[in-house]
Amino acid sequence: MVNEIQNALHGLGVMYFVQVVAMVAVMIAMSMDLMFGWRKAKERGDARTSYAFSRTINKFALYEGVLLISCCIDTLIHFVWAQFSTGVYSFPVASCILAMVLCIVEIWSMKEKADEKTRNNLNTAIKVVAEAIQKEQAQEVLKSLLNSTQTDAVDNE
Repeated sequence: MVNEIQNALHGLGVMYFVQVVAMVAVMIAMSMDLMFGWRKAKERGDARTSYAFSRTINKFALYEGVLLISCCIDTLIHFVWAQFSTGVYSFPVASCILAMVLCIVEIWSMKEKADEKTRNNLNTAIKVVAEAIQKEQAQEVLKSLLNSTQTDAVDNE
């Protein structure tokens, strides 16, 4: 019995170490996303609000929670593997896959936010120019109408 327990626990240290590395990697990716977003907002003069930070904190909790659940899944797989196999399952496949996916999501997030903000600023500038052109054209039409009305009034006298 003791031999079976030792067999089941063998390899858990390595697996937990890899899972901690995966969690730290995701935290670094999230921190980089936050840092780039903060810097970009500062450059643009956008407001940096507590609402944005609360969303970031929620994201940290969600991502790390998902990784903790994947750690539990890998641990359970390890114990099942130890029970039915002679080999040792000591590599956290679920945790590593999820960590890679979350890091890729953060990379996309960093790229998308900058592109989206640039696109939004261009769209805003286009709208402002279009409104200005329309206002100038309306002013020109009104001026020409006033001039023609004044010219007609002078001609009629």
